[in-house]
Amino acid sequence: MTKDEIRESMREKRREVAPEERKELGRAVCKNVLGNEIDLLLRAWRVCIYLSTKNEIPTRYIARAFWEKGRDVCVPAWSRSNERYNLYEIDAHVRLITGHHGIREPAKRIPVMPWDVDAFILPGLAFDTCGGRLGYGAGHYDYILNKAVKSAPKIALCYDWQVLEEPVPQEEHDVPMDWLVTDTRVINCAKNRKAEKEEPQGGSQVAESCNPEADNNVQQNPP
Repeated sequence: MTKDEIRESMREKRREVAPEERKELGRAVCKNVLGNEIDLLLRAWRVCIYLSTKNEIPTRYIARAFWEKGRDVCVPAWSRSNERYNLYEIDAHVRLITGHHGIREPAKRIPVMPWDVDAFILPGLAFDTCGGRLGYGAGHYDYILNKAVKSAPKIALCYDWQVLEEPVPQEEHDVPMDWLVTDTRVINCAKNRKAEKEEPQGGSQVAESCNPEADNNVQQNPP
């Protein structure tokens, strides 16, 4: 399938998720992000989240967890002067307005530099277990992530069926994810990529390291 075909297929499947189911899955994903495998509150003082649209995994539960601990949260918002997305601080009391492409953003702008962010939470349309991400096609997140410190983990949230068995199409400038988090599992993409590079060419473990069903680098949650 081409990138556009994958995007359209995933958009259609996301539209079929009922609002209540999306909220329930969002809570489960948040629990996994904050759980022992990633333990985001231990890793990060300032986190960048996305303000979810009606079809994306909600991030409000992660934001609340950070605010309750006195931590900082920022979000991407469109800069008219620069004609690109920049990062801005957000808190529990900030007024949100409808911005670029109908995406919510803070009315008050307090800039945050990407290199001052400890972890990034990202959306997307399709992923593979080595961290390949197929976004919306504009490259806005790639611009921001390329200015972040290398040690800041990049964590993508998605429905489990958005993780494909085959590698997603990638360009040279695409920034890979370090973790994929669904409602049922946490996938260590950085570890999978390392295993793939270390495996001799033609070895059988290469395919397994980036297989969604591989056990070593995928933590399955109990039913």
